[in-house]
Amino acid sequence: MSLGPVPLPVALAVSFLLLALLVARLWPRPPGISWRPASALLVDMFLLGLLAARAVFVLRAAPLYLDDPWSILRIGDGGFDPIGFFVFAAGWGAWKLRRHPPLRPAVLAATLLAAGGWWGASAGLQHWQAAQVRLPELVLQDLAGQPVGLAAGQGRPVVVNLWASWCGPCIREMPVLAAAQRAHPQVRFLFVNQGEDVATVQGFLHAHAPGLQGVLLDEPALTGQAMGVQAYPSTLFFDREGQLRELHLGELTAAGLEHKLRRLR
Repeated sequence: MSLGPVPLPVALAVSFLLLALLVARLWPRPPGISWRPASALLVDMFLLGLLAARAVFVLRAAPLYLDDPWSILRIGDGGFDPIGFFVFAAGWGAWKLRRHPPLRPAVLAATLLAAGGWWGASAGLQHWQAAQVRLPELVLQDLAGQPVGLAAGQGRPVVVNLWASWCGPCIREMPVLAAAQRAHPQVRFLFVNQGEDVATVQGFLHAHAPGLQGVLLDEPALTGQAMGVQAYPSTLFFDREGQLRELHLGELTAAGLEHKLRRLR
């Protein structure tokens, strides 16, 4: 889900960083010791941890990024390694604190509280999303005018992509999704257009994704309303039992998409 244009996982990370800064400022400290060095160190740990998390993810998916090097900069694909983040952030903090014993209690307490809170909140968010978002019992039409049930064909993973032809990120990610559809025949891909007629959709596909399968028309945009999704592109990943495993807002890179598909197995 999202908080306005900001995905909730990002909002959670920033919120717990702010909580860590508050703890560092309020933590009891010896006379003459300022809270500012502890706060500065926490910010450094957070930013450097993010860089390390991205670098680890990119290295692990290097072949996919090498095909499109500029996609390394598209951090909105969700390609971050949590273990890399915490290992590097903790290592950097420990190294910087080796000569500043008075700052250690405040930084340690703030770090543990923020990390534990983030893990708990993220797990709670995922559980809440899985309980709230289901494949709706809607029957849409394909490009040939045949009815197709969104919830039909359970028993295998389902990926639902909500898109529109006027959406720039939709244009960029559609070839990536088409390639994934060909590479993963065991996954049911549904490309549900929101708010446009068949002529507009066919023109888009001819230009950007010829041969794409599983394209459905939803001119009233009922699917997005039923799933509580208002931004495009949005991609929802359901497992074989129909449980939502992830909701991604924004453009997907090949590496980011492959990572999410592996988690459905």
